Amino acid sequence: MAIRHKLHATILSAALALGCAALPDTVSAAPAVSAASVVDTGNDALAGYASSALDQWTMYSMTGSSKALAAFDDTRDAVAAEAANRLGLDVAALQAAWSEADAEHQTALMAAFTQLGVRYKGYTAIPGVGFDCSGITSWAWSQAGVSLARHSRSQINNAVAVTRDTAQAGDLVYYPGHVMMYLGIDNAIIHSPNTGRNVELSFVAKRRANSARFGDPTT
Repeated sequence: MAIRHKLHATILSAALALGCAALPDTVSAAPAVSAASVVDTGNDALAGYASSALDQWTMYSMTGSSKALAAFDDTRDAVAAEAANRLGLDVAALQAAWSEADAEHQTALMAAFTQLGVRYKGYTAIPGVGFDCSGITSWAWSQAGVSLARHSRSQINNAVAVTRDTAQAGDLVYYPGHVMMYLGIDNAIIHSPNTGRNVELSFVAKRRANSARFGDPTT
C-alpha cells in the first residue's frame, strides 16, 4: 500500500501534535509510529523516525499544514544527522542534500529508510520482511508514485542518466548486478546488499566508484 493514504480528520489533528524535532545523540529505540503509518518498518531504530517523517509529509500533502511541513523538515533533518554520524559524513552537507532534493526524491528516500534493518531476501520486495537490491529501490520509489522495472539493469536503463555531481539524494546508483539509492554526497548509499545482510547505509564499493552509473527515475 502506498504511503499516501486517507486519514480521518481526528487522526490528522492528533498526529500533527506528534513529531520528532531531533533525535537523541544515540538512537536506541524507535518512536511510537503514529496512527497514520500502515507500512511495516525495519528493526533499526532510525526506521521508525523515517516512518514518522513520511506520516508528516502525508499530512502536509493532504492538508497544506505549515506545522506538518515544519515537522517533516525537522524529522528529515534529524534522520540525515543520524545517518551522517553513522557514516562519518558532514551533517550539514547531508541535510542540505536532502532538503534540496525534490518532493518525490525525498519521499522515496524516507521510504527506503523505513526499511533499515530488514533482511536481504532474493526476489522479494515486502516491507518488514525482505528485499533484494532492486526490490528496495522499486518499493521505495513506488511510495513516491514512481513505478520502476523489477530488474536492476532495467531500472538504471530506464532512468535518465545524471552525473554524480548533479544526482539528487534518492537517485539510483548502479554497477553491473547491483542497484542502490544515493544519499546525496560522498558516494553514500542505502541498499540491500546480499544474503546474510540487511538493508543498510554504506558507500559504493571503492573499486566501483568511478564506473558507477547514476540515474533519475522521475524524468
